[in-house]
Parts: sequence; structure tokens; C-alpha cells
Amino acid sequence: MTPTDPLSKRMKPFIGVASDLFPVGGYNKKYFALYSIFVGLFGCAVLLSLFQGGAADAAVAKGQSAVNVLTDYTVICFTFISYEAATLDILGEGKYSELMRRHPQSGSSVISFKFAFGLLGSVVVQTFVGPLADAEYFEVLFWIALVLSLTPLYPTWRNYLPETKRTIDEPGMRRVCCGRMLFDNGSFQQKRAPFIVITLCGLSAPILAAVTTYGDLAIGLIVSATLLVAFAVATFVIFPLVFFRVFMAIIITCMSW
Repeated sequence: MTPTDPLSKRMKPFIGVASDLFPVGGYNKKYFALYSIFVGLFGCAVLLSLFQGGAADAAVAKGQSAVNVLTDYTVICFTFISYEAATLDILGEGKYSELMRRHPQSGSSVISFKFAFGLLGSVVVQTFVGPLADAEYFEVLFWIALVLSLTPLYPTWRNYLPETKRTIDEPGMRRVCCGRMLFDNGSFQQKRAPFIVITLCGLSAPILAAVTTYGDLAIGLIVSATLLVAFAVATFVIFPLVFFRVFMAIIITCMSW
């Protein structure tokens, strides 16, 4: 896990809402997933160019200011990589949640399947990341990350994630951004309040990241507490009670970390 993972994961609500409301090329998920793959590949490629080109040694030789700049670039690249992982994760979760609603007899098998293989992947990764990092073979790690970032490209392009193509003829659908992107105004009007709250919840992640990075710790704690209370109240007012209970359980679990 990288330091940028929490930021990318907490932007999942924003990514999910955007994909629901703005079909690109008629698809809610396909092109959002493809764009995230290219973003992740770009982050990996830049990391490779930096570390294979001796940027780390050069930065150390130049002094602390150069090291700080290299650190900033490295964090940005990891953010791009984490963005790909977060986007593909939330889009996949949305699709299998949809399929579970259509086929309730399937139960939670797909969730167990996903997390089992996710856990297996984590175990495999931990067996080589530590030794390679200790040996300072960072470029090897970035090559592995580049290959892994590329693996979802073909199945995504070939529509392995099943979707029905959306059209401008659907009720409430509008055309935006030179016609390539659509806006599902009908769904937005039906669920305006939930969409707004979920979007703001996702956007709170970069706000908190900026506050905790450049602001005082006390200010960060105050902002965090204010956002938690505000979202808890909004969830209680807008969503069914069972959603509020789940939300509070997640908050308590995250705070316990």
C-alpha cells in the first residue's frame, strides 16, 4: 500500500457518480476504465524514467530541495497508479452489485471470490516487494507495476465488463462535450440529493489531503470532525435508516485504524 492509496480510495464515490451520470461513447464504465488505465501507465512510465535514469542519485547529490522535488513527482506518479486501481475497483463493484440485484439467488459468492483472490494477490506481492525494495531494485518493481497496469487493457476494450450502450434517445439524456459524452439528467433529477452528497463525500478526500499536508494538525482534525458530522447527518436525513447504520459502522471501523 502506498501513501496515496487512501486518497484514491476515498475518491471512489466521486468516480462512481461521474460514471453513472456521464456515459462516454454510450458506456458508463468502459471509457472511464480505459482512461484510468492510461493514467496508471503514465505514472508507471514516469517512475521508470526517473529511477532508471539515475534521478534519485542525482537528487541526493544536489541537496534537500532536489530530493523534495523528486519526492513530489514520485507521490504524483503513485497517485496516478492508485487512481487506476481505485477506478477499476469501483466500476467492477458497481457492475457486480447490479448483477447481484438482477440475480439475488447468487448471494454473496462473487464478493467472496473477489476478496479471496485479492487477498491471494496481496500475499504474492508481499513475497517480492519487500526483498526487492530492501535491495533497492525499485526499477524492477516499477516494471512489474507497468505490466500489471497494462493487463486490464484488453478485457476492458473488448467489453468483458458487460454494458448496454446508452443513446441520446433515452428519456432525460442530454448531449455534452462535443457529443462524445452524454449526461443522464433523468437519473440526476430523480436522485439529486444522494448524488450531491456522494459527490461531496468523494471530493472531501483531496480537501483533507491538502489540509493535512499544508495546514496545521489542529485545523485538519477540526475539518475532519466537521465533515464526518455533516455527512452523518446528511446520510441520516436522505438515505434509509439501514444506510445510516452501515455508514456509521464504516466510520467507526475506519477511526479504529
